Amino acid sequence: MKKMLFLCTLVCGLAWSANAQQKKPVTAKIATPTVQCENCKKKIENFMKNEEGITKVNVDYKRKITTVTYLGDRTNIENVKTAIANVGYDADDVKANDDSYKKLPTCCKKPEDQ
Repeated sequence: MKKMLFLCTLVCGLAWSANAQQKKPVTAKIATPTVQCENCKKKIENFMKNEEGITKVNVDYKRKITTVTYLGDRTNIENVKTAIANVGYDADDVKANDDSYKKLPTCCKKPEDQ
C-alpha cells in the first residue's frame, strides 16, 4: 500500500513539473503594410497554420496589422516575421521575399506595382 501511494505521488509530481515548464503563448502585433485585401489575409493565415509554434493568426488588412499568437519555446518573433515575408508580404522591418512577392496576384501587390 505504501508503495502504491509513493508511486502515485511520484507520477503526479512528475506530471506537475512537466506542465509547469511549458511557456505561455506570446501574442505579437506585426505591421504588415503591404497587405491589401481579403485574399492577402487568407494567404497569410493559411500559410501560418503550417508553421511550427503558431497557435493563432489574425490579419486585419484594413489596419495593416497581423496579430500572431505563438509558443515561445517553439519559435520566436523573428521566425514569425520571416514566415510572413516568405508568403510575399513585408513584416515590420523584414522585407518580403522577392520571388514570393512576384507570384502574388495583382490585387495583392503594392499599388505602384499593379
